[in-house]
Amino acid sequence: MIRAGFLIGCIAFAGTAAAEDTLTLYFHERAPYSVRGADGGVHGITADVADRVLKTAGIAYHWEDLPSARQMEVIKRNAEMSCGLGWFKRPDREAFAKFSLPIYRDLPTIVVARADDKRFAGLPTIDTLFANRDLTLLTKTGYSYGAAIDAKIAAQAPKLLTDAGDNRTQLGMVSRARVDYMIMAEEEARDLLAQPDFAQSGLAIYHLMNAPAGEDRYLMCSQSVPEAMIERINRAIPPAQ
Repeated sequence: MIRAGFLIGCIAFAGTAAAEDTLTLYFHERAPYSVRGADGGVHGITADVADRVLKTAGIAYHWEDLPSARQMEVIKRNAEMSCGLGWFKRPDREAFAKFSLPIYRDLPTIVVARADDKRFAGLPTIDTLFANRDLTLLTKTGYSYGAAIDAKIAAQAPKLLTDAGDNRTQLGMVSRARVDYMIMAEEEARDLLAQPDFAQSGLAIYHLMNAPAGEDRYLMCSQSVPEAMIERINRAIPPAQ
């Protein structure tokens, strides 16, 4: 005869084991990549891909909203099975994290500046913009603009203002002429500038001559995520187009 206490203990243990097998998928609100929907789920360019991949792989997961800097801290601390959504792969990050195969590739990088600023007319290059000491580039604290542009910023040392604000705040800084331009993914820029609060912003998207190809985005996972789970995720990721 099975004792009731023993049975309850088994059920509790099974519940704990199930919880431990659930992957935490970190995101932060960043349209059009990942946005919390009215249904309580997370949707967007990279969020939808991640959801399909994890469901195809048969991996239980739950979303958790966390700023990017905190995501990196948590993944580095490696206290749980967790992944961050849509990260670029970098050698310093590979030192503490595991990466899936790419889940999305960005469109080529663009520049956002004021529509009436003639210095951005035509098809400028990143090199000519960075070399112009009359122009101030707005960058985000701790943010990567892709390996090619990060390298150019390091090598050419353009005139910079670095700020911790989100993209909405930073676009407002460009609109008010506190700075001259910022670098963005085209997907994100188009989504934001189509919002009603930017209708009178006077901002425009400028394409770049010889713009670097968009970078791949990955799931960046803690070392606690087993290799077998990473392999299941990779098998479920559709081939690059």
